Amino acid sequence: MGQLDGQHVLVTGGSSGIGKACAQRYRAEGATVYVADIRPQSSDEIQLDVSDSAAWAALISTLPPLDMVHLNAGITTPGRSMSDDPAAPLSDVTDDAYRAIVGVNLDGVYFGARAVLPGMVERGSGHLIVTASMAGLGGMPGDIAYTATKHAVVGLVKSLGATLEQGGNSGVCVSALCPGFVDTPLVAREAQEFIAAMGMPVIEPSRVAEAAMQAMEAKVNGSQWIVWGDIIRQNEQSDFGLS
Repeated sequence: MGQLDGQHVLVTGGSSGIGKACAQRYRAEGATVYVADIRPQSSDEIQLDVSDSAAWAALISTLPPLDMVHLNAGITTPGRSMSDDPAAPLSDVTDDAYRAIVGVNLDGVYFGARAVLPGMVERGSGHLIVTASMAGLGGMPGDIAYTATKHAVVGLVKSLGATLEQGGNSGVCVSALCPGFVDTPLVAREAQEFIAAMGMPVIEPSRVAEAAMQAMEAKVNGSQWIVWGDIIRQNEQSDFGLS
């Protein structure tokens, strides 16, 4: 018997990296998993631009009631890398690059939550998992736009969790995953070498999937789950009585 037996789960950005590892884990736990991605890798995956609110509405209308949704799709700022000159952290990001990262990392979460939460609240059950980042809990140098979007996502999860609790929707939970550097296509090989040289761990995507399972079992609204090396733990900072 798996933890997700009989449940219907949607994962965005599920064709690779963290999303793919999580989708595989959810299937292993007994769920029927729907993978949505801007670039589907197989015929059974769904094409979705998470930054398009109309696309979200169209997708949800085709799916059965969802027990869990993992809003995982994310990008780093187009055109930036860890080796870029830190002395020009804002002026070298074009308007298009800024809008692209905000569209995927923030709008994609907001629109996704807006599309799926009403059904969960109506049924009185459901879990929304959001892939944020350790960059959403502190000031990571380098990619400032990325860090800003992840702070916004953590804030959205914390505020939404408090709102659900105050509204008496205790059967619906929202949690954020906050991993450090994960071995995914977003972290290029040269960046991984740079990270390792600094003594920081590069995390396997399966560890983030394990954190998602722990978040679903704990069911703490507004919680943030830190994944760093072999460590998985809930962030100790609390807001408005939420741990």
